Amino acid sequence: MSSPAKSSVLRAILADDASVRIATALGIPGKTESKRVALTSGRLTTEEIVRRIKELSKLRDEILQVMRQLNLTREATPSMVDQLDYDSELEATKRELEEARNEYQEVQGKIEKIQRQIDKSKKKIAALTEISQTGFTTDQLESEARDFRRVLGRLPVKKLDTPQKALQSQFKDQAILAVGNRKQNTVYVLFAAPKDKFSQALQTLLLYDFTPVEIPEHKLDVRSEIQAEEEKAKLLSEELEGLKLQLDDLRRKAEQTLNRRLDEVVDALMLLRGILKLGDGTQASRIYARLEGVVPVEIMNSLTRKGIIELESSS
Repeated sequence: MSSPAKSSVLRAILADDASVRIATALGIPGKTESKRVALTSGRLTTEEIVRRIKELSKLRDEILQVMRQLNLTREATPSMVDQLDYDSELEATKRELEEARNEYQEVQGKIEKIQRQIDKSKKKIAALTEISQTGFTTDQLESEARDFRRVLGRLPVKKLDTPQKALQSQFKDQAILAVGNRKQNTVYVLFAAPKDKFSQALQTLLLYDFTPVEIPEHKLDVRSEIQAEEEKAKLLSEELEGLKLQLDDLRRKAEQTLNRRLDEVVDALMLLRGILKLGDGTQASRIYARLEGVVPVEIMNSLTRKGIIELESSS
């Protein structure tokens, strides 16, 4: 067995006094507990003890997995019970584990849904804001002619003359390129052409680094639509903050519950393993010690040979 990392928790079931003294001496003063316990199986057969060990080991791993999923802090402490009321406590622990997982997933799902809505609103606000800065009116951007198609986009300022001349040369007066406001090194343009010529004319523009700009759907005028989306995003953000507080509260409660249950499961598991190793009816010491620094491997191996040892990193 490897030595524990700095700041670890040692749990031990030991029968001989010398090993008990060594184990308790490893702990930080004031953070070490030792209690005498009777390793009694209650007439369980060896097969039944092994089955319970397997069930508890599986439950321990499930609790740890959920704690990792919920990003909960593990704080190991000695449990208050000497013997686990196995059947009822096992079912209660499984139920609490499932409840913690389901409640977390439900709230987390709501958070993710609202965050997607906020992101969508912000994206639409950005798109509408850009539309308002193009220099073209809503009517110019949205008016429809039966035989024409139009597209909004940007062209590099330095290349503006060249595509204009190319369109004029290829399509004469059938293709129109209106120039709007400048944005840094580019300029907004509104391009229109007959439907049967549009694809070819657009390909010509793309040769000169034309970047299309999507015109988002909106029911109101652009500025009113921006205000409506901003208000929507604000309300969603307030709802999101409330859900995050709810999630934090759920995590705090789950952290307390699952830490307590995990301590009970680990201690019960060690007692059962102690019965198999040290014998049914043996009087032993159950030790809990918080460690600092590295314990020599030889000492840990010696204790492991004499009893049941569990090391757990402390959060």
